[in-house]
Amino acid sequence: MQIHEILIIKNATESYGISTEDINQISRVPLLMPLPLRPKSVRGLCAVSGSIVSLVDFNILLNMAEVEYDASKTRILSLNNSYATNALLVSEVYDTVIVNQENIEYINQDNNPVVGVYKYQDMLVQVMSLEALFAKIQKVEIAGKEVKNGKNQREDHKEEDSVRFLIFALEREVFALNIEYLQEIILADVQITEMNDAQKEVLGLVTIRDELLVVIDLRRYYGFSDARSEKNRILIASYDGKRVGLLVDSVVDIENYFMSEIEYMEDSFKENKISGVIHTKDSIISFFDHMVLNDIFTKNDSFIDQNQEVAEETTDADSMEVIVFKLLDKEYAFEVDSVDEIIDSVSATDVAFSDSSIAGIINIRGQIVTLVSLFDKLNLETKINEDSKIIICNIDDNRIGFVVDSVSDILEVQQEDMRKEENEIFTNVLYLNNGERLVLAMDINKLVSQKEV
Repeated sequence: MQIHEILIIKNATESYGISTEDINQISRVPLLMPLPLRPKSVRGLCAVSGSIVSLVDFNILLNMAEVEYDASKTRILSLNNSYATNALLVSEVYDTVIVNQENIEYINQDNNPVVGVYKYQDMLVQVMSLEALFAKIQKVEIAGKEVKNGKNQREDHKEEDSVRFLIFALEREVFALNIEYLQEIILADVQITEMNDAQKEVLGLVTIRDELLVVIDLRRYYGFSDARSEKNRILIASYDGKRVGLLVDSVVDIENYFMSEIEYMEDSFKENKISGVIHTKDSIISFFDHMVLNDIFTKNDSFIDQNQEVAEETTDADSMEVIVFKLLDKEYAFEVDSVDEIIDSVSATDVAFSDSSIAGIINIRGQIVTLVSLFDKLNLETKINEDSKIIICNIDDNRIGFVVDSVSDILEVQQEDMRKEENEIFTNVLYLNNGERLVLAMDINKLVSQKEV
């Protein structure tokens, strides 16, 4: 290994060198944001060129007194490659020099952060390995982390299988449906044809893309009142080749729950029409899956066509599953595959010196999530209301949040209902309800630039 150029940095007593191949830029110290549950050597978060990075104190890594943050000579070194999500806080940047190989003595010792000693003028410069230095950062091991965003708090387990559920409301109670059995969500303001001699919970028939579906009022099914509102939705569920519409008061959220939080109680809860319960930190959510769906199909067998066939899975070229949301009364969509979860809107921490499209950062179960403003991206006036949601997406293994006015539907859109849109942000125009409802589908990867990720 040969090092060809180093940046010399100093603290009160010593001089150190870092290969310039690992350094992106040198900048003055921006505003520091506290980072919960941080290792000792990590001073917090800061914004550098529009990206949020962890600020690592170079002195603490060397078991010395921490760098004086507000000193006039203190600088930040932005890093390249695998270290790009971090920056080094150093006491003073001295000079950049080309290494004369005759004046450097390389050291090959395992786990030693000093990989060489360079004689420069009257100084002995210790050349440091970033790999060995960063290996000294003690990671915090946490059994459980809590959400501090006004929602129910729950533990975050590592490397444990989880199940995604759609959370919906019936009066003041919340229920969950295993999303494996959910095909789409539609508005409830559709024409429903009543059926004679049907069970009391059967509302009637609706036509969805030339297919007749029975709609079951889950409020009646579970013994709640059936007051109508504009928030009512119909969940299109399927099991064993059959489909049915399920009317609910409102859709609340999409959430992953770990297997340790899910308790199946088939025998105990059979008469209560649920498959089991989800244990959160502060509440219990009743959920159902194929067991309850099968009960619904069995009780209404004479009204549900047993020869219904769920449409075969199509390729991406044939259909697209999307989450539809609103911004200032206009509708837009993300592909469902990019969405991790949806949470209530919460206050964000501003990020100093960041791009105008960065709306701040939030803490979700111990993870820092960057918020990107769709209002800014679309040149819209920013308006946050009590119904606003944050859609958390996964972009190149980074969690990015988008604040929206409300989430309307989850839909499967067929190829014939899409029109290509050549735009820096939008990919398709979705023609829903026979063209009466136009929705602009966004490409999240185009929406978020590399510097924001």
